[in-house]
Amino acid sequence: MEAIKKQFNVTKSLSLENSFGVINKQKDVELQVTIGINSAYYGWFEFYDIESSGEDWYAEGGLWFTNKELTDYDGVFSLPNFILDKLEEMGYNVTDMRESLN
Repeated sequence: MEAIKKQFNVTKSLSLENSFGVINKQKDVELQVTIGINSAYYGWFEFYDIESSGEDWYAEGGLWFTNKELTDYDGVFSLPNFILDKLEEMGYNVTDMRESLN
């Protein structure tokens, strides 16, 4: 399988929380998003805010697949819908993962 890399921008309201509560919140943050698929079993994602080049908002993580179905991820507490939506557009089944996050 040839490696795939998709880049796109989205604008989202973001909230950063830890066990003590919300530590940062911002509306209408423009994000640069990249999704890479390295093999039939593994991919990755990265996103960051364009305004500060990722100094204010940044996340990355891994994606694991079985037969083009997203079965696991890491790097963030909850995988954003814009990642799931793009994977779906790319032909991956994200139904179970989407249901587990709702």
